[in-house]
Amino acid sequence: MANSLRSADEIVRRVITEQGLQERLKADPVGVLQEMAATATRDNPTVESDIWIYRIVVALIGLAALVAVAGAVWISVVKGGNEVPDVLTAIGSGAIGALAGLLSPIQYRR
Repeated sequence: MANSLRSADEIVRRVITEQGLQERLKADPVGVLQEMAATATRDNPTVESDIWIYRIVVALIGLAALVAVAGAVWISVVKGGNEVPDVLTAIGSGAIGALAGLLSPIQYRR
């Protein structure tokens, strides 16, 4: 990952330090930048591209949401009242929000 292109600073550094890159950029700026973008994407996979990690994360967050809801129902049945601990509400809400964020479509991709 030494050649990682994750920021504009890294692109500027490479343009300054790599011989011939400035001339290549002058000759074909779009092509060179597309090549650099492809290299960055290939060298730095995202969580979504690693399908098994993504599935495990979604499953664990979904499990946390189910446990929080089941725990809240169980506590309210056992105690006979409507007093559910705030921590269960917070965990359930956070887990459901995280699932919504992970599973919602991303608009900026093409």
